[in-house]
Amino acid sequence: MSRPDGSTGELVRIILASIAIGLLGFGLLLIILFQSLTFNGLGILIVLLSLVPMAFIFLVVLWFNRWKKRNPVWLVLPLLWGAVMAIVFTIVVQTLGFLGSTLVIGFDSSQSLFDLLYPVLGAPPIEEGAKGIFLAVFALAARRHFTGPLDGFIYGSLVGAGFAFTENLQYLSGSFDEGQFVGLAITFVLRGIVSPLSHSLFTAVAGVVTGFAAARWQWWAAILAWPLGWSVGTFLHALWNFMAGAVGGLGILGLLIIVGLALVYAVIWYSLAFVLRWLEVRKDRAMLDEYRQAGWLTPAEVDTFGTWRGRSQGKRWAAGYHGGADTFKKMVRTTINLANARQRINVHAGGEVEREREKKLLTDFATQRTQLMNSVNSAHSYQAHYPGAY
Repeated sequence: MSRPDGSTGELVRIILASIAIGLLGFGLLLIILFQSLTFNGLGILIVLLSLVPMAFIFLVVLWFNRWKKRNPVWLVLPLLWGAVMAIVFTIVVQTLGFLGSTLVIGFDSSQSLFDLLYPVLGAPPIEEGAKGIFLAVFALAARRHFTGPLDGFIYGSLVGAGFAFTENLQYLSGSFDEGQFVGLAITFVLRGIVSPLSHSLFTAVAGVVTGFAAARWQWWAAILAWPLGWSVGTFLHALWNFMAGAVGGLGILGLLIIVGLALVYAVIWYSLAFVLRWLEVRKDRAMLDEYRQAGWLTPAEVDTFGTWRGRSQGKRWAAGYHGGADTFKKMVRTTINLANARQRINVHAGGEVEREREKKLLTDFATQRTQLMNSVNSAHSYQAHYPGAY
C-alpha cells in the first residue's frame, strides 16, 4: 500500500537500483573477463592499476559526502553505470558510425577519417552523452536525491571514474603490448597519476549544471539544463584530446603542456567540490532557519545541526549519555532530510507527497529530541541520587 509520505516509492526505487547494481556488476565482470584475453598474463596487475585512480576518486568523493551522507546505493550505481553502460553505449555508437561511413566512402577512407576526427569531434560528445544521460535519468527518477549542484558533482564524478576504470583496462593492456613494462608504467603514470580526474571533471560539469537547475526549479528545468552541462563537459573533453594529439611530437615540452592542463583540470575539480560543499552547508542552514522561524526548531538547534562545529560539539556532548550518540545521529539525518524537503517544497517539487514527508520528518525530530532529553534527564537524576557514580 502506498504511503502519503512517499516512503513506499522510495523503497521501490532502492530495490530497483539494487537490482541494477547487481546486473551492472555482472556486466563489469564480463567486461573484465573479455578484456583479460589481451592482458598477456598480467590480469591482476592491470586490474589493480586500473582500480587505483577509481578508488582514489571514490574515497575523495566520500570525504565530500560527509555533510549529507548519501545512500551507498546512489554512489555505487553511477560508478557502475560509467564502467559498464556508458562503455557499451559508446562502443555501439562508435561502431555504427564507422560502419555507416564505410558504406558511404569505403573502408580505407573511413578509417583515415576516423583516425583524424574521432578523438576530437567524435569521442567527446559520444562519451559525455553516454556518461551524462545517467544524470538526466537520475534527476527524473530519483529527484529527492538530486537536490543541488553537489549531488550532480558527486554522481557525475563517480560516473566518470567508472568509465575511466574500464578505459584504463584497455589502455594499460595495449601499452604493455607496445612497450612492455616501460610502456605500462608510462601509461599508468599519465592516466592514473597525472590525469585521473579528467573523465570525472567532464561528467561532473554536466551534473553541476543539472543539479543547479534542480535546486531552483521543477523537474523539467533539470532536464533542459543537462544539455548545457553536457556541452561544457564535451568542450573540456575535446580540448584534452586535441592537446594530447597536438603536442605528441614535442617531446618533453609536450609532456609538460599535458601535465599543466591536467593540473588545471584537477584544480577546477577540487575547487568545484569545496565551493559546492560550502554552498550546500549554507543552504541547509538556511532551510533549517525557516523551521526556526516557524517555531519547529530552536536557534540552538539550527546552530547545532546547521554547522560543522555544532555537529561536532553536539556529537561529543550526546555521547556522554546512554543512547545519546545514536539518537543524535538520527537527528542529524532527520535535519538533513528536512532541509531537502523544505527546499523541494519551496521550488514546488514533490507536491503533497513532499509535504506529508515533511510533516513526518518534523514529528520524527520532535520524538528524537524527546528521546535525547530523556537520556540527559535520566543521567542527571541518577547522578543526583548516586553522585559517586560520575
